Formats: sequence, structure tokens, C-alpha cells
Amino acid sequence: MNIFLVKNLFDYEAVIPPPENLPNMRTVYLTDSDRNVELAKSLGWDIVKKTDKFLHLTDKFERRTAIGYINSYPQKIVPEILDYDFVFVCDSNIKSIWLEYEKFINSCSSDKALFITSGSYESKEDNITSELYRSLKVKRWSYNHDNISECTNRYKSELIDNNIDPDQLSVVSAKYIGWNLKHEKYEFLSDILYNEICKNLQGNIILTYMSGLYKNYIYNYYTNNYQGGIINSHNFEA
Repeated sequence: MNIFLVKNLFDYEAVIPPPENLPNMRTVYLTDSDRNVELAKSLGWDIVKKTDKFLHLTDKFERRTAIGYINSYPQKIVPEILDYDFVFVCDSNIKSIWLEYEKFINSCSSDKALFITSGSYESKEDNITSELYRSLKVKRWSYNHDNISECTNRYKSELIDNNIDPDQLSVVSAKYIGWNLKHEKYEFLSDILYNEICKNLQGNIILTYMSGLYKNYIYNYYTNNYQGGIINSHNFEA
């Protein structure tokens, strides 16, 4: 059986039940407050876990790096997930999962280490360059704009050096990822993801770069159909 894990640190999201349309899998709610633990339990999450590891963080970028740590190494915070086949890590503000998500889950296989989704943008906007431009327009990310640009240019150069056209790669969503923690390349890929997150908060761009360079170890589910997905707004900007 697979397991679905969401994280809500620093009271960034309202506590809500497991998403509607979620496939048959166990669920985990990870938080850092006793109040949210009790709320999550009352709302039907199978496993509710509290962590104190990141409570001391106040800097915006360091807090986002903490989320990146959980995305990359979920088993280090919630070791219970090691008992399951695959773990799918998402944001905690998803009220309803997109209808084709179950098809994505069911098509993941043990020969891959990382599971990702792409295809949510229209074709002319569906590339790393366009995602960079969109990111630089987000004012709340202004403290990381220079790093986003520098890292993205490095990714593009590396892809080109490996005979991969970066603008032919569909933009990956960092909101929906999965791991095969038992795969021999899991640690290799998770270290790359986390090391890049420590410089560049734009997870979509990092994962898109990885989807091109390490495609032998990554399953990329491409679809234009994200109907049925509903998310809550955040409690504050981060």
C-alpha cells in the first residue's frame, strides 16, 4: 500500500481533512503544534505526527528550506512511512485532489525512484524560461530572485551540455511528488533536490531540470487534465 503525506509547519495552512478524491491509501499529517495535532486527528488523518525540528526558524528562506527538507527526506521526520511501498508528498492546503491523480499513482512503478507530474501550463508557456519569468514576478519571493535566476541559468547550461533542450521540458509541479524510498537512486536524487532547494526556492524549476538530466530514474506523468483540484489559500505569505 502507498501513503500520502502532507506537511503544515509554522501555521502556514488551515488544518483541513484529507483531500476529496484521494485514492485508497493511508494518510499522514505532519505539523509542529499540539493544537494542529488534535485538529488533524479529529478531521480523519490516519497518522498525525508532530515535529519540533524546525520551530526555532524565523527567516523566510530557512523556513522554506525546512519544507524542502521534508519533501526530500520525509522518512527522516516520519519513519513510519518506511513500511509502505511509495510515499506521495503534497502541500496540506489541498481540499480536493485532481481527478487524474489516481491514474498517476497507479502508473508509478518500483523501477523509478522519483515520481513527478507535469503538463499544467499551455504549451507556449510550458518551459523553464517561462517559469523563470513567472517566478521573478512574484514579489514575495524577491529575497531569492537572484538565486532563482542564477540557478536556472546553470540548469539550462548543464542541460544543453548534455544535449537536452531545456525549453522542451514540461514544467514539473513541486506540489505533487512521490518517492520510492527503497530505490537505489533515491538518496542520490533526494540529495540533489535538497541541495538545490538550499539555494533556490523554485522547486518547479529544480524538478524540471532533474526530469531532463536524470530521466532514467524519474517517472514523469504528463497530463493536461488537472480538473477537480481545489486548494485553500495560505494563511500568510512566505
